[in-house]
Amino acid sequence: MAARATDARRRSFDADYYRRFYLEPARRVGTEQSTDRLARFVASYLAHLEVPIASVLDLGCGLGWWRAAVAHNFPGARWTGVEFSEYLCAEHGWKHGSVVDWGGPGADLVVCQGVLQYLSERDARRALRNLARLAKKALYVEIVTREDWSKVIDRRKSDSAIALRPADFYRRALGRYFVACGGGLYVAKSAGIPLFALESDPSQNAMPRPRVISTNELVEKEKKPPRR
Repeated sequence: MAARATDARRRSFDADYYRRFYLEPARRVGTEQSTDRLARFVASYLAHLEVPIASVLDLGCGLGWWRAAVAHNFPGARWTGVEFSEYLCAEHGWKHGSVVDWGGPGADLVVCQGVLQYLSERDARRALRNLARLAKKALYVEIVTREDWSKVIDRRKSDSAIALRPADFYRRALGRYFVACGGGLYVAKSAGIPLFALESDPSQNAMPRPRVISTNELVEKEKKPPRR
């Protein structure tokens, strides 16, 4: 890849990692309640589009917060959790695997939250192609980008061992297979779901090739005084 970053295949997603970023009140980036609120948004928008969801594949399911959220907001839908962390698979019984090469069956809705920023550029591209294969109707994806790290992210709560790619990197890749609906929700082009012109982003395929940087590079860049 173009810059040094932590690869999920080498990153230790152990008990300490999940305690720090998911369970400690002062540092956690989300809760079961916020996950349910997010799932309610996804379910409501897909219901608005009249897209029935009978199955949900959660790639990088972590502590499994989407399982209860799916049961609450997608009544009757089947949830499948896949997780790279061997620790969590042993603790909770999730299926072991990676978004990069998960070869199991797809689902009407695929969820991939907070995963792709841990991958090398090569694996991120493979993962995005795999998401296109697996998401039969819709995809919800959350990825920390370079713009987020600069303007949005609370760094006191965030893991800095990630690859900071521009949002355009993901827009280009996702735009081949999906139509962006906003809020991280995408519908598969192959599903033929009709959308009004202002409900989607028609510019997402016309992006220049971006450069990837690491969090260390960005921090050093921010230390430099501005040019006069």
